[in-house]
Amino acid sequence: MDSAKLNDWLQVVGIFALVASLIFVGLQMKQDHEIALSGIYQARAQMTIDINLASTNPAEFVSATAKIYAGAIDEITPEELVTLEYNLAASIVLIENNHYQYESGFLSDSHWTRSRRDLYCLFSLPLNRTLLAGWEFRPEFQKVLDEEMDRAANAPSDCWKPKN
Repeated sequence: MDSAKLNDWLQVVGIFALVASLIFVGLQMKQDHEIALSGIYQARAQMTIDINLASTNPAEFVSATAKIYAGAIDEITPEELVTLEYNLAASIVLIENNHYQYESGFLSDSHWTRSRRDLYCLFSLPLNRTLLAGWEFRPEFQKVLDEEMDRAANAPSDCWKPKN
């Protein structure tokens, strides 16, 4: 092989190597971007959860939850209802964050399955379905909410029975 052909082949190999390295750098930048977005989403969710939980009175939450377990939902006071709504908001934001992390590949299938079970249990209580009415979420998560809300509304649940 003469030196001109060798030079041509080396240039072709060099071009392929350059293209491959640019593709690698692009993929790395995309992954870094997704990780950064996930971190931002996590921080936003945590801030929302902290604000909502700071607005609740633990004694009212315990009292309202005890009434739910006792089947005395109609005895929940307005103050307890507000506490339940803030706590529900914190729970939904946490589960929405888990959904986002799951879709981004940062959360395991088993963890997401547990989060989905938590949604089902939350929605098995008609009061929570009422409190959630009118809230808006990312379309992907809204689909999951609608599915679990429908499933909980149409299937018996043991989620709110006291544990022995």
